[in-house]
Amino acid sequence: MTETHTPSTNGPAPLVTPDGSRLITRRPGRETFPASWLRHRVTVTYGDGQDLACTLLEYCSVGLIVAANGSKSLISWEALKLVELVED
Repeated sequence: MTETHTPSTNGPAPLVTPDGSRLITRRPGRETFPASWLRHRVTVTYGDGQDLACTLLEYCSVGLIVAANGSKSLISWEALKLVELVED
């Protein structure tokens, strides 16, 4: 019996043995921001110099997930210019 695995486009491919017989582990994710930044107010500069004051909820392979103006938004890594913590 042969198992076929289609690579996912939303993360790194899992590592397998040379003969392809078993799954070893997934590569650990690369830290983009300190975990202490999550749930804190930040200023995000994106696109053509647009600023957004928001709360950083999460980051993922696609971009930043933030809460602003009563809704959750995703800002793509390709559009992201700068993220700064807002002083309390």
